Amino acid sequence: MIRKNYKEAFAVDEKSYAERKLDDNYTPHPFQLNNYSYYEPKLIPDFYIKYFTRELLFDLHILDAKDFLQYHYDYCDNPELYFSVLELEIVPKINEIIENAEVCLEASGDYYKEIKLEDGFVETEGVIKNSQYEYSLMFHMAGLDKLQNNLIKRSELISSFLTAYIDNRAVKPLKWIGRPSQLAIIVRELIDQGYMEADKRNGEINCASLSRDLMQAFTIAESDSPKTIEIYLSNGSKRYTNAKTIFDGAGFSLPPADFT
Repeated sequence: MIRKNYKEAFAVDEKSYAERKLDDNYTPHPFQLNNYSYYEPKLIPDFYIKYFTRELLFDLHILDAKDFLQYHYDYCDNPELYFSVLELEIVPKINEIIENAEVCLEASGDYYKEIKLEDGFVETEGVIKNSQYEYSLMFHMAGLDKLQNNLIKRSELISSFLTAYIDNRAVKPLKWIGRPSQLAIIVRELIDQGYMEADKRNGEINCASLSRDLMQAFTIAESDSPKTIEIYLSNGSKRYTNAKTIFDGAGFSLPPADFT
């Protein structure tokens, strides 16, 4: 079964690019991928893999590659898929690009009976594509600028990133015997009172990333998914409010970290 667009493997904007273009005050994170959901379901299934590959290998300075890889881990919806794509799709594709690097003037040519759309996309034979993210163009770019050695270094960075992840995953987690909601409320209170720091997204705590970190730090008997914890970390959710009310009613209270 083809995994639809692989979007969940990467850090893709929650709102569509069509919406973002209408907001003059919006400044996107430089590592975040645009969301072209308005071209689904005709959008070619591996588009986001090609998009990510182009960004990582050609549009991004190599000194920013580590931060780019980490950002997509922190903000993607499916980290396990992300690592699988890096290992099984991206790294082999880099080798293919290196082997096929050559100048080709027709690398970004027209498609068969194409219908032009916005943002460089076209529809051809019932599928929506974008020539700027085709591998044939990447072969051309690698050959034109003689990027083979640079691409080897980027592949090595990906391999090091994957190795570090595997090593961290081997760390034995602590055992949490309470409920997932209880862990979430306690951790959220520690953050709110200044005892802990958490990654933020658009000024708010990145609950998705935090829930994954907690799943790695703890073995939680009643939870097999970060989503179970995430819904109790967000102070805007009803489940958080209900659980917090129970804690407050039982006298649970932490003073601010700077109280002394």
